Amino acid sequence: MLKIGDSMKRIFIVSSDPDECEWIKEELEDFGRVVKAIDSLDFFISQWESVESEILILTENVVKNTESFEKLLHNVKTNYPYVKMVFLYFRDADDFVRRLTDIGLICISYNALDVGVIEMRIKGELGQVPEVNTHTETEVAEKVTTDSVMFKRSEVDETLRDSTTEESEESSGSRQPMDEPGNVSIVEVGNTRKASDKLLKVLANKGNEFKTFLNKRNKQSSTLDIEGLNFDAVFNQSRNKVKVRDRYIGTAVIAVTGVEKGVGCTHTALMIANYLAKQKFSVALVEANESNEYKEIEAAYEGVDADLLNTVSFFINGVHYYKNESCIDMISLLSGNYSYIILDLGCYDTTSSFNEFLRANLQIVVGGSSEWKQNKIYTFFQSQIHLDQSKWRLCLPLAEKDSIKDISKKMDRRKIYRIPYFPDAFDLTSEIDGVMENILKVNQQHKLSLLRKKMLNIME
Repeated sequence: MLKIGDSMKRIFIVSSDPDECEWIKEELEDFGRVVKAIDSLDFFISQWESVESEILILTENVVKNTESFEKLLHNVKTNYPYVKMVFLYFRDADDFVRRLTDIGLICISYNALDVGVIEMRIKGELGQVPEVNTHTETEVAEKVTTDSVMFKRSEVDETLRDSTTEESEESSGSRQPMDEPGNVSIVEVGNTRKASDKLLKVLANKGNEFKTFLNKRNKQSSTLDIEGLNFDAVFNQSRNKVKVRDRYIGTAVIAVTGVEKGVGCTHTALMIANYLAKQKFSVALVEANESNEYKEIEAAYEGVDADLLNTVSFFINGVHYYKNESCIDMISLLSGNYSYIILDLGCYDTTSSFNEFLRANLQIVVGGSSEWKQNKIYTFFQSQIHLDQSKWRLCLPLAEKDSIKDISKKMDRRKIYRIPYFPDAFDLTSEIDGVMENILKVNQQHKLSLLRKKMLNIME
């Protein structure tokens, strides 16, 4: 018999898109095991009953008739009340979506979909996530972009948004908000119109049924013209001197803070910056504290006395370093040609920029794992319990396995990342690359970006 308390959940997926199905598998690989994946609802009941599953994930592309779909899921919910069902959709939140929510489904819009969201929502239903302030599905959908590679800044300055509003409205007509603050960040625009048209033709051959379904949907809702948008007023010229990945609209902000001084906040920020630069992203690393350590980094790199340097910034291996920016000019940084901005905030209770940590797309918390330092970690998270901590990631440099276990017992609803010993943050090994990818999920975000773009192209 199926044990509901098993740590690794058994997952059943229904999606007609192989890329979408593969992304969901990778997204939940640490949470559960996919026991079956099918591409339609034909003979669903017999296939469903052939495996014991706790999680059922369905996508909108398998819905042929909404009434029949609702009846089917109502039947599943009645006969298998312990099963958690997830529905991924790309339509507007209408009565159909609301009825599914009433049945008990976890409904997630593609506009609100992000790395970790599915797992977080399921755990929320299972009572396995900490109680924090969260936004409703509708609020989140209104705040996010329609395409992403990495998390979007939680609160983009009104000045930046206003500079693109007029041009965007003229080129896109009636559409959903494209650059509102939220969970998801970056719209990749490196593809040309020719490439987009080619992709559209390939996707159009997926099947007459799916095309007919989407054509009906398009008559009822507005579509988005991504290629028609003009953001030249905000993003005008490249700063970096190295070859980087295709240009992105928007910038992801990663904030790194320590629960106390001396836990390795700056070293962790350096490793993150160098990993992203190694992946050919344009990166800015900002010393958002008063330690003046970046001045020493530049002096060591240039081989000169630190007192002889009067620069405000410098480049090393594709990373643009900003020294001692106690008052961060985020408007200027966000107007630059950066895919990522990393804020090295130092200790959280001494930095003057902790609000930037709260607004960042991804928050990294660095703590000490020694027994006498663990209380600082608990104090930090408890003092911020009123905030949404769903994207806060706890990193423990040089942590021993026993220390990880001790901390996990008291923080069993959080993912904890161990950073192994690595003294040179500028020359990362494949092991450290793997650790950084596990923390940042850059490649998984990239796959989600392509998947979301595919769905939008199909809808057009």
